[in-house]
Amino acid sequence: MVKAAILEDVRKLKVVDYPEPEVEPNGFLMKMELCGVCGTDMHLYEGNMKIPFPVIPGHEWVGVIEEIGEEAKGYEVRGQGLDVGDRVVVVPGTNRYCGDCYFCRFMPHKPTLCTGRKVMGVNMTSAEKPHLLGGWAEKIYVNAEKFWVYKVPDEVTPEVAVLSEPMAVSSRALERAYAPGMPTFGEGFGVGQSVVVQGAGAIGLLAVATAKLAGAGKIISVDMVDERLTMAEKMGADHVIDMRQMKTAEERVKEVQRLTNGLGGDVVIEAVGVPAAVPEGIDMTRRGGKYVEVGHYTNPGPVLVNPHTICNKDMDILGSWTYPPTQFGTVLDLMRLAADRLPLDEIVTHKFHVSDAQKSIDTLKARKGIKHALTG
Repeated sequence: MVKAAILEDVRKLKVVDYPEPEVEPNGFLMKMELCGVCGTDMHLYEGNMKIPFPVIPGHEWVGVIEEIGEEAKGYEVRGQGLDVGDRVVVVPGTNRYCGDCYFCRFMPHKPTLCTGRKVMGVNMTSAEKPHLLGGWAEKIYVNAEKFWVYKVPDEVTPEVAVLSEPMAVSSRALERAYAPGMPTFGEGFGVGQSVVVQGAGAIGLLAVATAKLAGAGKIISVDMVDERLTMAEKMGADHVIDMRQMKTAEERVKEVQRLTNGLGGDVVIEAVGVPAAVPEGIDMTRRGGKYVEVGHYTNPGPVLVNPHTICNKDMDILGSWTYPPTQFGTVLDLMRLAADRLPLDEIVTHKFHVSDAQKSIDTLKARKGIKHALTG
């Protein structure tokens, strides 16, 4: 039997035992080593997203293959092959989209826009076999034919590999600022350009780390929690803006301008998920710059924005909705390069066993720690 934490309904989390599933030729059963607890999981818990209860939450995990079907051995997406004992990460969104909606037909380069997209740990019920379709379980069953599987490089530890999914979100947000762009004329993100990141939670911190690894010039992090501001500096932020000291948006905007020769950030990334951060971030962006919105995965409500500012600045405002499945490959390469440069392993500050999932949720609600992870 395998222990799993399931959401039976809104705010109803329960630990249950599921039988180990029979492994099909195209699948494998893996031992979960670490699974992140993220904002999306909290939204599921609070009922902010419609899902088919019961669901095993958790869509950011790393683990080791315990049993594998013969067909599945050939499904590692970069052709490395898979076998028992391999440490892997899995892109939680299926690579088999509906094929019928407008976005599948006319925008196949943006697969995450598919209206029928299925995501392990989010909208796949555990009611039926093989049950173990989310990361908050001691073991996870993966259909390797439907979900992209990446072997983890030897240089990348489980404490870092567990960040693959959130770093995919963060790195793709920065990449949204690449195009359209003409680097020789200072348009689009490029080496040496300034990056401002609003929020120093896991997504914000990994955006800072990505910007550092990608060759950004001046990196500025904005938050109001000591632990997060300290971690932002460890991830590569050159300057931090403490919202407790600069209490108004006007003060913070002026500070960003001061740090960027009076211009504002070349690229500003919103990773807070608070509507009030958006107009402030637009004001932090220089004329001709790019503002990337990645923090509002759910709908917390509207905010007033002055459209004249957008027009006058001739700026780009870009949304970033998750990532393509290829992003995991980008992230694993970044993690390998970061092994001796950035302490990514310090971002996970709290660990709880699957049977203590409720404790993790309660601790997060108390705003303790940066990134939480469950263990198998």
